Amino acid sequence: MAADTSNPELLTLRFKNHKTTILLLVSRQESFTSVKAKLLDAIKSTGVTQVNEQPLPRKADDVILGVPIDNNDPSQGWIDLEIPDIEDDGGKKAKKTSVLNATPLGAGLKDGMVLAFKFRQEGAKDDGMDIDDNEWDVVLPTFDDEEGSQVNGGDKGDAQAEDGDQA
Repeated sequence: MAADTSNPELLTLRFKNHKTTILLLVSRQESFTSVKAKLLDAIKSTGVTQVNEQPLPRKADDVILGVPIDNNDPSQGWIDLEIPDIEDDGGKKAKKTSVLNATPLGAGLKDGMVLAFKFRQEGAKDDGMDIDDNEWDVVLPTFDDEEGSQVNGGDKGDAQAEDGDQA
């Protein structure tokens, strides 16, 4: 029996890393800590030990989520979902936690939305201020009008029919 997705409290989110897409059903009120743990558990349940040559982290805290800079055009890049702590005038970090960091509802996520994910490398410092698109490895499928076929990231070498003939 299929899961009941008519519950308005639940969202289906698409998590992407390179050409990998993982769909998760999460509550709008669920913490992002829990969402990251579910994502990591879903990946581990498939038996893989790495995603796009990146080893899986041991802790869900080492999963970093990103949202599209422009929801209507994810090809414009991604930005960290987590808002960094802000330093006050004395150079100390404020202890305020943003509501946007807490839940999908607080972050304004909608059903079917795409989020990018990556893994924090051991020993790497993450200051949360990095919005460099090169840090997010997400390949979005595109449609090539001339060839009439779906192509991942514009690489025409991937556009082959099931029987091996060129599309």
